[in-house]
Amino acid sequence: MSRAVKSVLFNAGVALCLSATLAVAGESAASLTSAGIPANCADFAAKVSSSEGNFGSVNQAGCLGAFQFCPGTFERYYNGSAQSFLSNPQAQTVAWTQYEQNSWSQAQKNGLTSLVGQQVCSGGRCATIDQSAILMACQFGCGKNGKLANYAASGDCNARNVKDGNGVSVCSYLIRGAGYDASCFTGNQPAVCQESPSGPGDFPTSTGIAVNPPTASSASIVVNPTDV
Repeated sequence: MSRAVKSVLFNAGVALCLSATLAVAGESAASLTSAGIPANCADFAAKVSSSEGNFGSVNQAGCLGAFQFCPGTFERYYNGSAQSFLSNPQAQTVAWTQYEQNSWSQAQKNGLTSLVGQQVCSGGRCATIDQSAILMACQFGCGKNGKLANYAASGDCNARNVKDGNGVSVCSYLIRGAGYDASCFTGNQPAVCQESPSGPGDFPTSTGIAVNPPTASSASIVVNPTDV
């Protein structure tokens, strides 16, 4: 085979590989926000989508869209054809939002949210489990006999019953999903956003600021009447 032919084949192969990579690269936070995901939760949605697909993606198992709704699950969350789903990003984000809310409810029902606040380490990485970590790990299932439940019972990231058929531990998803705002799906303010009062604008209303204003020494910013 000539060098020129080899070069053509090589370049074509690179193009095909690049196309395949781009096809499963996931949607950006910006595109997901445009499709209806609240901006504060868009980074988490993009993190999930990055391991799933794009709005137009279809995998070999027939799973669809940016969050790969597979046959069986797809019909529960969307009343329409696969093609109409693929061409409607808003429908995908609505379906996925409902799916995440249901997953959180299931995690609560099965006691899996008790993991929040615990530390998990796997593959040389560690993270503190939070709401987004739980939801990411729910991709392994949030059932009472699922892999996340098995981990909650044993605390062993290397146990066989916490791994999927490819040997991937649910702990890797707990770590991968930690640190994001998932309050749009859990209905709870993320711990990362909860702050204790540190200045006059942060004082809780129960203290009666109007009649009991903070002293100048306790305020981070002091504004005089002539300044406003």
